[in-house]
Amino acid sequence: MAAAWHSVLRCALVCGAFIIGIHSHELQHRRSASGQLPARSSSSASVGGGGAVRTSGRSILEASAVAASTDSAAEARCPALSRDLLQSVAKQNTVMLAVANEKQWDFTLNWLEHLQAAEISYAVVAAADVLTSQRLAALGQACFEHIDDEIPKLGLTWGEEGWRRMTWAKVFVLDMVADWGFDIVVSDVDVVWFKDPTPLFTEHPNADLLFGEDGTQSLNEAGDAGLEVTSSPFHDFNTGKVSQRVYLMRHGNRTTAWVHTWRQFFANCTKHDQHCAYDLMRDEPGDEKDAKDPRLHTGWKGQLWMGVMPPSIFMNAHTHYLQQLHKVKQVEPYAVHLTWTYNGAAGKRARLRDMGLWYDPPNYYSSGSFVTVDLDLPEARHQFAKPPGYNDWNENEDMVAFYLETIHAQLQQAYVGMALAVASKRAFVLPKLQCYCEKLWYGVVRCRVVDAQAMPFPVPCPQDYLFDPAHYADDPVGHGTPIDIRESSFLDNERTPQEVKESLLIIQPSAALQCTDCVKEEPGEGGIMLLMVPPALPDAQLLPLLEPYSSYRVWRFSFAGVGSTQRAYGGFSDAAAAQAFDRRMEWMTTDFCCRREEEAPRYHKTDAILVKLNMTSEFKYSAMSNAVTAQR
Repeated sequence: MAAAWHSVLRCALVCGAFIIGIHSHELQHRRSASGQLPARSSSSASVGGGGAVRTSGRSILEASAVAASTDSAAEARCPALSRDLLQSVAKQNTVMLAVANEKQWDFTLNWLEHLQAAEISYAVVAAADVLTSQRLAALGQACFEHIDDEIPKLGLTWGEEGWRRMTWAKVFVLDMVADWGFDIVVSDVDVVWFKDPTPLFTEHPNADLLFGEDGTQSLNEAGDAGLEVTSSPFHDFNTGKVSQRVYLMRHGNRTTAWVHTWRQFFANCTKHDQHCAYDLMRDEPGDEKDAKDPRLHTGWKGQLWMGVMPPSIFMNAHTHYLQQLHKVKQVEPYAVHLTWTYNGAAGKRARLRDMGLWYDPPNYYSSGSFVTVDLDLPEARHQFAKPPGYNDWNENEDMVAFYLETIHAQLQQAYVGMALAVASKRAFVLPKLQCYCEKLWYGVVRCRVVDAQAMPFPVPCPQDYLFDPAHYADDPVGHGTPIDIRESSFLDNERTPQEVKESLLIIQPSAALQCTDCVKEEPGEGGIMLLMVPPALPDAQLLPLLEPYSSYRVWRFSFAGVGSTQRAYGGFSDAAAAQAFDRRMEWMTTDFCCRREEEAPRYHKTDAILVKLNMTSEFKYSAMSNAVTAQR
């Protein structure tokens, strides 16, 4: 029975959302209201007056910038954790808790922006370092210090003891507050909240614990916004690790005892907090269902009632962005948790931008000029078109091969646009690339994760499937010319000004032009100006022709007037510039993972389980520049 419910454990990603509802039964003996955390806490200033940031009508980002510019920003710090602090921020006896540190600061600001938009005003943040404490205090955010000086000394690499202790930070905090009588929502800062989760207490009054499933499917029918119909203690639920946690906690004897036991388990369980929670919850769980709420099951020696929230409601980056499972299931989500992403914090940030859920400063949207491309090369349309019945194919290798062919053709066209963006000193807006296969940490099954076999292709390609966003602009000497990238949703984002969106010029290289130093203006679709230019011109010839049109904020490059991608634009006149650009292209692309090892011998692909993606499958500008130099 247990094995039937136990899906593949994904140690590297920890996805889904985890909610604890501690039911209000008899109050246990309370600890001292001023009880201190196990870690060192200090304060030189107290922050009060509710959990919402005091922004005076500003956005969180604007308020943070103002706070950072004041003299007091480096003096005030968060107070110690106390019952009085929680009482000062509580709304209907409920408090939301999060832990933040310096490396997560931009995620913390993004989290606060969404809390403000969702009108969740009862948040208090545990500052894990002095700088974060100072920033939160200056911002006016309710906070307390929870600083463990030993963590950096013990190592922060995955699997090291410092990393393990960091995964347990919120458990230590919960252990201190569990007896104080508050309902508590615990959230991580890589979560976007869409609405207040506290109504779940009322909807499931007998639930002690509610978890988000660590997976990508829900068996609930469309329109069913209840608990997962297959709820079980043997689901790979999510307590999160490091910066990936979401809990709801309502005070009561049974789950308060479980929290204290979980905290005590730290000394004996050498794994991170999530796996230790698995071990506890699955310890003689029992097999009873609640009579009034039959999707609740017993757990932890039969002492708790627990249920699982489906990933259509407590979502992850896979179910929200790729599957759009909330739309498939016709339900309204509470939150999305940025798991099922790649390339660390940079990948999470990029995925949030792809989803339109990342708040950048206003100048990110309003400053500068941009280049993008239309992916409509006539000769490649057969590649981009989905073959009849593709979503029903069963041969994994055929699907992988088709995906690699189509994504490389699309990346080659993006490469041309990126070259023009770099040469013209503009940012590049990624086109809406289409993926016909997933990226995983292990072999795909019919190009999908095993429990999302119904997901239709194509899906929008997230940046972190194709690129390492941390490599867009790092180390110019070692890795070539930096490139300023905007997400594919940039021109659809409501925060991008209309004056940017409407200042649009279509640039179309045209084989019909019989000159190398002329242009032709024509009215384009929707009244947008279409500028025809000679094909295959390098930057030294093309940019002077485009100079009179530099006031257009967005140049949209079209391949419709030429016979091949290579004929659209000649790249860099300077060989060194071409080489620097190609080094960057090579550096920023990532891998496709993975073909299935057991299938690879049958297709003679044992050396291609992992495939490095390539922006230049057809041509590269450095080779073209070298050829021109050699001819001279």
